[in-house]
Formats: sequence, structure tokens, C-alpha cells
Amino acid sequence: MEGEYRDVPAAPFVEQEVDTHLLRWKPVPVVFAGRKKRRRLEVFFAPRQRGKGVMPTVSTYSYHFQKACVSADLVDVDGKAKYTPGSLRHFFASTALANRVPIHEVSRWLGHRSVNTTTDVYGHLLPSAWDRCREALQHAMRPAPSDAGPQPSEEEGSSTDTHRPGGHSDA
Repeated sequence: MEGEYRDVPAAPFVEQEVDTHLLRWKPVPVVFAGRKKRRRLEVFFAPRQRGKGVMPTVSTYSYHFQKACVSADLVDVDGKAKYTPGSLRHFFASTALANRVPIHEVSRWLGHRSVNTTTDVYGHLLPSAWDRCREALQHAMRPAPSDAGPQPSEEEGSSTDTHRPGGHSDA
């Protein structure tokens, strides 16, 4: 969402790299004239027109990002930048969701107005909840094993019902 800012989590090693970078390169102070007031921010990308408080456009940012990738030798076999801001955004969301970070949190970090947007784009990456739910229920409802001998279900030779709604079965 344009004009909005949010914090997103980063891997600790990335934070260390940013801290190291900040020791060498300082942010650029810029004054932004909003509709109601002016505010001063420190940014890491200089405005297109110095002194006017205009941030780089998406295309300008992408151009410089790709140029930096090439400079850092982060290129594919064709010599083109291997990454884009969009590919890094997708990597962030995909990795978080595949590792069971709640989708409403990822949605907020991505700046989606609705979690439905996140679900539509990344929902296929969510791990199946069926078996996780069964395991949680088993753990929550099954009596703790005693040292007195086998559990009643073991004695009777019964098994857990694994039938799924809709005619599906684990067998």
C-alpha cells in the first residue's frame, strides 16, 4: 500500500549485514511534504530530485536494485539479475508460510488489505492441517500412559478411526 510503512521480520544474519552496512553508509535525510504536515525521514535511497522530497519510483528502484545485483555478481546464466524486489517478496512469503507462520501475520507484513489476497496468492503453500489437527487431538484427548501396563486400546486390539469426511481414508 503506497505511502504506508510497516516492519517485517528479518533473519538475524540479515540484520547483522544491515548493521554493518550502516556503519559505512549513512541514510539520507529527506523532508516529505504531506497533505497536512511535513515530516523528516531518513532513507537509504536518495530522492530522484534532491531537495524536493520525492522518493524514487518503483521502476527507478527496480532499475537500481537490478544494477546492484549485477554489480554483486548475483546473476543468472544470461548475465541478468537473479533477483528482483518482487522475487524476494515472494520468497519471504513462501518461506514463512511453508514453515507454518500464521497467514494473517504474513498478510499483514506484506501489506495486503485482506488475508483473502494472501490466501489466493499463497494458499497452495500452506501445509495441510488435517494430519496436524488429528495429531493435536490425539495428544490432547488420549490419556497419559501409565506404568501399570498396556493401554485399553492395545489390549482390545482396536485401532484409531482414520476415516475422513467425504469418503477418504488414511488406509
